[in-house]
Amino acid sequence: MMDLPDALIEESIERGTILHSTMFKNIDHGKFFVVMGISKEYVAGFFFINSNINRYLMNKQEQLNMQYGIKKSDYSFLKHDSFISASSLQIISIDELTITIQNGITTYVDKLREDHLKELLEAARHSKLFSRKEKQDFFF
Repeated sequence: MMDLPDALIEESIERGTILHSTMFKNIDHGKFFVVMGISKEYVAGFFFINSNINRYLMNKQEQLNMQYGIKKSDYSFLKHDSFISASSLQIISIDELTITIQNGITTYVDKLREDHLKELLEAARHSKLFSRKEKQDFFF
């Protein structure tokens, strides 16, 4: 494994970056996720990519509104059409994410298409699921 300088790793992580990781303690398999915002110390808003919409969201309209469909034909890493679950904000320190990349736990996968990123950000900015501070810190 090659050691990359922290600054180089941090520079490659930007809004719209798609990563894959097994770092999530409450999930028993690797997950694809999209970075939606970066502050001085944190990477945030990373939204998981799922094969299907969680059935528990079916009667929760606000969360359902934040399930963003993406097509396999647009992203080579997808096995089938999927959904970006943009209904809850996840936050991790840049240092912690950098360590998981250096250890090979987290890997760079792709970049979200610009039009998808814009639509997702616009939806997050108007969603009632996020506080004004969260929106200001990570979605603008």
